[in-house]
Amino acid sequence: MPVQILDPEIQQRIAAGEVIDRPASVVKELIENAIDAGARAISVEVRDGGLGLIRVSDDGCGMTRADAALAPARFSTSKISALPDLEQIRTLGFRGEALNSIVAVAEVELLTRAEGELEGTHVCATGAQIEVAPAASPVGTSVTVSGLFARIPARRRFLKSRTRESELIQQAAARYALAYPQTAFRLVVDGRERLVAPRGSALARIGAVWGRDVAGEMTAVAWQALDLRVQGYVSRPAIARSRRSGQTFFVNGRPVRSGLLAVMVERPYSGRLPPGRHPLCVIQIEVDPRYVDVNVHPQKAEVRFSQERAIYGAVSSAVREALNEFPPSTQWAGATGAGWPFGGLFSTGAVHEAAVDYQIGELRVLAQLHNLYILTQTVDGLAIIDQHAAHEQVLFERLAQGDERVSLSPPAPLGLLPREIEALERIAPALDELGIEVEPFGGPNFVVRTLPASLQEQDAAGLVTALIEESQRRQGSPDELRDRLTMKAACLGAVKAGDRLSIEQMQRLVQDLARVWSPATCPHGRPALAAITLEELDRRFGRS
Repeated sequence: MPVQILDPEIQQRIAAGEVIDRPASVVKELIENAIDAGARAISVEVRDGGLGLIRVSDDGCGMTRADAALAPARFSTSKISALPDLEQIRTLGFRGEALNSIVAVAEVELLTRAEGELEGTHVCATGAQIEVAPAASPVGTSVTVSGLFARIPARRRFLKSRTRESELIQQAAARYALAYPQTAFRLVVDGRERLVAPRGSALARIGAVWGRDVAGEMTAVAWQALDLRVQGYVSRPAIARSRRSGQTFFVNGRPVRSGLLAVMVERPYSGRLPPGRHPLCVIQIEVDPRYVDVNVHPQKAEVRFSQERAIYGAVSSAVREALNEFPPSTQWAGATGAGWPFGGLFSTGAVHEAAVDYQIGELRVLAQLHNLYILTQTVDGLAIIDQHAAHEQVLFERLAQGDERVSLSPPAPLGLLPREIEALERIAPALDELGIEVEPFGGPNFVVRTLPASLQEQDAAGLVTALIEESQRRQGSPDELRDRLTMKAACLGAVKAGDRLSIEQMQRLVQDLARVWSPATCPHGRPALAAITLEELDRRFGRS
């Protein structure tokens, strides 16, 4: 097929797919617009998982008739006007395609009135058709979205159940409610109020979203240096969760996801929480916009820092200061070291990076045996590490705890058979939790948009295909499926038996293994290491 320029309508739908991939994306974009408009109160109403109706109303500054008529057009925006503005972005939205992208995949009605205007404006937009008429309206804006993805059935196929889509919408609304306590939020799902959060303090907002019991167990975080500020709340060691779903991060008011930020928050909890438990947090990071790239992800869910060390260090320091009144407990001191047959080498907290770097030299790599095992010298003998099992456990824990996502550029193409497409639809939620985003690209063709950072060097298409095959082997609960896929992904990404490793690579693997909660076995229960003490060697050689 010769090179050609796509039809404008096809261009529009491709661009829409980059921003609007599910009902929660619509809610996110409209809430951001409301916040940028200076809203003091935002109301969200959804029906049928957002596929039936989404309505976001605010009492912000509203729009004039001329602005309202232009708003659905592509790249229309009031937030930037010149290229240098991109380096000083202080609003949540800026690219100008969000409302246009919603119009490309749904029917949109907009009712708005700017302060000082005597009459409001009603805009009805469907595809390329835009109708504008005068209408009665309070000051502010109300956007109603219906028939989402009705013209793109392939997109609907990859949505989760209506109940799950409603849950994702609730999570999105809750994130912004936590980030903006000075704005009142109300969420109604299928006629029932799911969130009512009046304007108030940050701690009161945590109580409105997560409950008073949780709010009562939060402690304040505050840290500042020059133009970098970290503030918010983290949970006291008295409460924790088995997953990181209770951790929220905001950069200049923008919700972001980051496995590294989660690690920085959790590091000071070493010795304060039992293995497998994660603190709750609401962390606000304020930094000069020049040092943050907010356009590295189509939905602005990830950011890139130009001063990573300073920011990650500030977060960890802020949390450490907040936890000073809660000293580490000896109850968990051996939790990470109990599986090590190396005496008390790591008994003071193996997940503490500093402790590992002060002590890791005592676990010195000697050689690789038959490209299978790593021979290391311990304080009282020899440890033999299975390189595949050890790396597999390292990757498993990283993936299970929420590894950072990496966007693939360009996205990796993926072709599937009909039965594989059905399986992909079923495991899509589990893949998403792993950090693997797969999107339809027409017919049997798909693209893999993101991978977890630990697996970014893997063949994306081969990885997804193998996970699909793994899911077809036997049925189970969602939790069992997620665990099986995580184990399979870790196995595929780990170094293999027969791989030649340098001394530096082996030392790095040993160092990584020292940080995991359960270093003695791989995810399948196979031993990852064995130890021989000097006493045993002396006995074998007749020295004692």
